[in-house]
Amino acid sequence: MDTVFLKGLRIESVIGVHAWERAIRQRLELDLELAVDTAAAAGSDRLEDAVDYAALADTLQREAAAADCQLLEALAARLAAAVFAGHGGRWLRLTLNKPGAVPAARGVGVTIERTAPEHAEGS
Repeated sequence: MDTVFLKGLRIESVIGVHAWERAIRQRLELDLELAVDTAAAAGSDRLEDAVDYAALADTLQREAAAADCQLLEALAARLAAAVFAGHGGRWLRLTLNKPGAVPAARGVGVTIERTAPEHAEGS
């Protein structure tokens, strides 16, 4: 299985547990690895047979902007579901980084790994 990726995608969302965080949109950084079969795209050299990176980024940015989560874990799960629903794939790894959340750190975050529902064990 092949992997396509987005690195350092800037997204904005209402995220956090503190009252001041609930009143603003915060910038997050997202990395995504998506397992897909790229054989058709490699053979045809046509965007129609490939993952459209711009469309994938747009999906993630729109979904994040519409979200209102307290935890990075919840937002990451929501974004993963949107990727599978709109772009397919068998498996993904998604990392969210929240810069400045802890003063002594460049950021805090979560990395999740998910298997697409249709490829999950027992499906």
